[in-house]
Amino acid sequence: MNTESDLHNRVLHTDDQLRDMLELLLQKANQRQMWLLFMDEHGRLGEPIMPMADYPADPRAIVPIEDLRDVEEAYVLMHRIGMLIELTGNAQAVLAWERVGGSGVRDEERAWARAMVEHAVSIGVPLRTQFVVHDAGVRQLHADDYL
Repeated sequence: MNTESDLHNRVLHTDDQLRDMLELLLQKANQRQMWLLFMDEHGRLGEPIMPMADYPADPRAIVPIEDLRDVEEAYVLMHRIGMLIELTGNAQAVLAWERVGGSGVRDEERAWARAMVEHAVSIGVPLRTQFVVHDAGVRQLHADDYL
């Protein structure tokens, strides 16, 4: 049996290893939410692991944010993720989009994954990869899933 310490001490060299780790941690979908995870400079799972329920349906919706101006929801989220990476001393972020249903990629996941990659690149936030957590496990999102 893996302890929490074992999971956080394991170096995850590949995205397949990371997917396997997420399957151990998250198992399968229970509700619509986004998981924000961090990786340290050695490729180990960092702290904290943060679920976010009720994220907006449209990543491109424009919202007024006092310190940023009128920006897309996805921009706000990626900007804040970048701040959290710095504050926690981690090296990268990983996103896991949880929702009930099969392993196929849905339009909403496509839209969010695309927007998050675009904003990560535009503001320099190190986003390692993204996943979908579904009824049967975890699927990695590749560029051809959302571009």
